[in-house]
Amino acid sequence: MRFGRHPARQALLTALATLPLPALAEVSAQYDPSTGAILVSDVASDDTLRLTVAGQTSKQSTPFTVSEGTTGLIVTPRFALRAGTVYRLAVGDALLDIAVPAEQAQAPRVAGFSPSQAVIPANTLRLYITFTEPMARGQLLDHIRLIASDGSQVVSPFLNLEAELWDTDQRRATLLLDPGRIKQGVGPNTAGGAPLQAGENYRLIVPDQMRSAASVPLDAPVTLAFRVGPAERRPIDPADWDILAPRAASLALLSIGFDRIMDTGTVMRLLRLEAPDGSRVHGEINTDGGSWSIAPTTPWAAGTYRLIVAPELEDLSGNTPGAPFDASAGTISTVQNLIILTIDIAP
Repeated sequence: MRFGRHPARQALLTALATLPLPALAEVSAQYDPSTGAILVSDVASDDTLRLTVAGQTSKQSTPFTVSEGTTGLIVTPRFALRAGTVYRLAVGDALLDIAVPAEQAQAPRVAGFSPSQAVIPANTLRLYITFTEPMARGQLLDHIRLIASDGSQVVSPFLNLEAELWDTDQRRATLLLDPGRIKQGVGPNTAGGAPLQAGENYRLIVPDQMRSAASVPLDAPVTLAFRVGPAERRPIDPADWDILAPRAASLALLSIGFDRIMDTGTVMRLLRLEAPDGSRVHGEINTDGGSWSIAPTTPWAAGTYRLIVAPELEDLSGNTPGAPFDASAGTISTVQNLIILTIDIAP
């Protein structure tokens, strides 16, 4: 039996077609990066919700809480979902994949350079560059250039090591100027001369070809300028340091002014301060190579403190308390004991 066209019947069918049909509603879910929650629409109950990592065989659900939202349920994981991971949300018989976006890798920047002084010794042994992000290895000598005041590039100023010198975070790089060219009278020094010449200006170029460990290039090239002064060839003598002691019961800095530019890496590791009772003084320590200071976590007590100086301490030119870097064979001191300076803090 065929139904003829009837205006009233046609209008009724059209109206029925536009009515909401809950049974046919499609469940959907999306990740909200601003809150870390999953927004689930067209479901009114959490009885059948289960959240797992897609592709894993484990049926154990990631723990979460559920609350009512304006358009459905808000599934909030108890622990932050891992970036760059696809999760699967089971809503009854429906399986929904939710992709958590990978973290956007930040472009690295040069955060610091040591030595920070405008003038450094001609026999400087180490330069340090600090970046804001972990950096890729194996690129320092390929990209970083040392430019002399006449615009020419200094040829092979840095020692070519099999493994580059980075800290454990791969944020601070050590550029070791070739010791053979710095030490007077040895073959490389005689053949090629020292990398740095007193009285000259230099620019260290860190180009934007430098890449982070996530393969993101440096946000902008950086030029680090400095002038070179006379070489420093004396052994370190802590008796030449200027010590400024704070008053007892204060949180003021205890500071030391060095008589030369020290190597910041060894200063941070090889100086320590002991309280009158022999315990180590804890606090915020800072050094720029020209000075060292400590801000204590608790007020200073009156008494005699001890500054312990390890014999391995070096200045920027590799000199130690035992001997200068350029000491002739057979003249190096055998002093290997700790050096102790006393500091009185008055009441």
